Amino acid sequence: MLLAVVNSIRIARGGIVGKRPSQLALCAILLLLASTHRLFAQGGVIRGHVADSAGAPLGRVTVSIEAFGASATTNEKGDYELRGIPSGTHTVRARLLGYVPQTMRVTVSGAQPTRQDFTLRGQPIELAPVNVTVGSRARHTAAEELPVPVDVFTAEDIKRTGTTETSQILQQLAPSVNFPHQSVTDAGDIGRPFTLRGLSPDQTLVLLNGWRRHQTALVNNFTYGMGAGSSGVDLNTIPQSAIDRMEVLRDGASAQYGSDAIAGVVNLVVKEGPFTPYVNVDAGRFITDNYPDDGTTTDVNGGWGLKLGRGSLSLFGEFLDREPTNRAWADPSDVSVTGLADSINSQGQVVVQRNPVPQPSYHWGDGLEKDVLTLGNFRMPLNVAGTSEVYAFGGYSFRHGTGNAYRRVRDDDRNWPDIYPLGFLPEFSPHVTDYSAAGGWRGNAGGWSVDLGASFGHNHFDYDLTNTLNPSLGPCLTLNPCSDPAPGPDGTPATGDEIPNQTSFYAGRLLREEFITQANVTKALNLGLRAPVNLAMGAAFRRERYRIQAGELASYVNGRDSTQFGGGFDASVSGSSGFPGFTPSDTSDRHRTNFGAYLDAETELSTHVLADVAGRFEHYSDFGSRVTGKVALRYQPSKQFTLRGAASTGFRAPGISQEYFSKLVTNVISGVPVQVGIFPVGARASQVLGAKPLRDETSVNLSGGVAVSPSTNFTVTADYFYIKIKHRIMLSGTFSQDSTLRILADSGITGVGGAQYFINGLDTRTEGVDLTANLRVPAVGAGALDLTAGVNWTQNRITRLDSLPPI
Repeated sequence: MLLAVVNSIRIARGGIVGKRPSQLALCAILLLLASTHRLFAQGGVIRGHVADSAGAPLGRVTVSIEAFGASATTNEKGDYELRGIPSGTHTVRARLLGYVPQTMRVTVSGAQPTRQDFTLRGQPIELAPVNVTVGSRARHTAAEELPVPVDVFTAEDIKRTGTTETSQILQQLAPSVNFPHQSVTDAGDIGRPFTLRGLSPDQTLVLLNGWRRHQTALVNNFTYGMGAGSSGVDLNTIPQSAIDRMEVLRDGASAQYGSDAIAGVVNLVVKEGPFTPYVNVDAGRFITDNYPDDGTTTDVNGGWGLKLGRGSLSLFGEFLDREPTNRAWADPSDVSVTGLADSINSQGQVVVQRNPVPQPSYHWGDGLEKDVLTLGNFRMPLNVAGTSEVYAFGGYSFRHGTGNAYRRVRDDDRNWPDIYPLGFLPEFSPHVTDYSAAGGWRGNAGGWSVDLGASFGHNHFDYDLTNTLNPSLGPCLTLNPCSDPAPGPDGTPATGDEIPNQTSFYAGRLLREEFITQANVTKALNLGLRAPVNLAMGAAFRRERYRIQAGELASYVNGRDSTQFGGGFDASVSGSSGFPGFTPSDTSDRHRTNFGAYLDAETELSTHVLADVAGRFEHYSDFGSRVTGKVALRYQPSKQFTLRGAASTGFRAPGISQEYFSKLVTNVISGVPVQVGIFPVGARASQVLGAKPLRDETSVNLSGGVAVSPSTNFTVTADYFYIKIKHRIMLSGTFSQDSTLRILADSGITGVGGAQYFINGLDTRTEGVDLTANLRVPAVGAGALDLTAGVNWTQNRITRLDSLPPI
């Protein structure tokens, strides 16, 4: 049978939301589900309903017969169905994070359906059993059991946020996570990374089902908003409807997971098991007093969990269509067309229009976004006991978005009024493609739990620009007829290298790939101590690739025309305005490899004390080796009171993009736009300016906290953290003095008015406090009121700043 469930349709007040995108997407998902309909295996059937103690239906409950790997997941109405069940009496278990599991004995006779309902009792403080992945290599059934702070957010928590973007959901749930909404940051308007504890996006490790997630190809080359030069993980390539839970480890963990885990680790766990097909439709828009209504958003997502013998295949898809938002006021200073400015009131609105330039003429806000996201999760037990299985998961996403640069007014030397008589607002229109796959085998060998597998991740940005031009190519969009074409790269008119101007450009591509193969083993050993020692060890090999591809010729060429004001060629206005394309000299295709191995031991030293010790060795082909370690303790004299603390060393290897990124950008220096080259550390331009090979960032992490549960319905936690980081990687200041330019010219490097490269530029100290509180208030009659609160206070200080090398 095929059931498609529309869970929610929410339309905000303020007008009709466009129906066509949502209808098309909804039909596409339903057709996809119908096309993949399959026949269920023969055998008995167990079906039923799961509700909480107040009778409210519970969705996403896992109902399983663990003896032979059969499982199903309830739909939003709380209904489930297990098929292909052999005749006999079986132990059936229903579980959901945040509720006490319930086990029933059910007898199946032939093909006649058997009904079994479940009622689960809420347990918000002591979480229901679930394998918490991060924070420890041992198996723990609740975050409270760990000696380090871990937040676990369930699918129900995710649904309650009412948000569609995965990064924004994480920000709303975890107070230590921030997801800045930047504007006028090139492609950074679309590929927005998140931050943890106020550190750089690339200082947080992201896992998907416990596997390292590849980073985005985008390099943030702005000195504000994010750590300059960082490349984080784009969580918005993962459909939020596929996430079963989010785990946030708020502690340094390089000794357990390797590079990047300085601020902590975020692990996203994908839903699995058979479940009824469902479709969610969410829609809305922003209604404001001082701005036009905007931001119309339609999100269609769905999933289907197929039973495949003992195993399952879970499929998820999402379509997002979001219109831009704009919080810019009308510009009262633009007089470039008529010589008169519009009259603007105190709310930023035009009272008297004296200028034909459309207002607001700038864009401050979110751009257009159209996303198609998919993800699949496969699991197949190889024996009846479920002690051996193969697994695989992966997905494909395509994202298109827009962002804007600063406006070029009519009489700007970067404009030709023949093309844009009112001036123009350059628009970034990148296309982002992301796909990944991971798989392996889990089982037992010689008493050890073994996990062997491999993964591959790919991300690339195609830079497209619209509503712009290349000022150096002159005022003509065609060569014939054209009375005054640009001279061309050789600077001499009528020599056959003339190029017409354009209003849209392909500016090139950034590409990043990661391949990982790894092996992990664990075993509980009896070493004569009070309790067994959970010993975990493993090794991993990783290969990274970073590639820059040039844009089309017109996006970067120097057409050597004068500006609209004459006076000869101005080098600062060549290339597509807003974002000059990547040049052939920028292109590269680089690789590096990394090998890592770790050892982790955890045991109970006494009835109340849990200890965890970990160490890791890493070797990179480009910068060398690093050894890190960690010690964590938990003291729990009672279920109502827990003390925890940890000390560790960590590191972050120089990003492969930081080592090889190359780009010409326009920076404003002393009020003047200057063409500045960002050069790789090993490039000749960087070497003559004193660049040194990048080394890894190193850290010391200290943390301590307390968790108090005065009652079963109330818990408060407080954690202090201290993170000292040395040799942080950043973009240097701009070398733009005349002496610098002469040195570059003597080395054969011309056409730039300044230079930058990546350096190990500073040391920092980060400290702060995380506070969380959870309260469940029983309601009269039915249900309960869950209240959660979280506070994060973080302070970052620069403790040492490296000066640029003398020239």
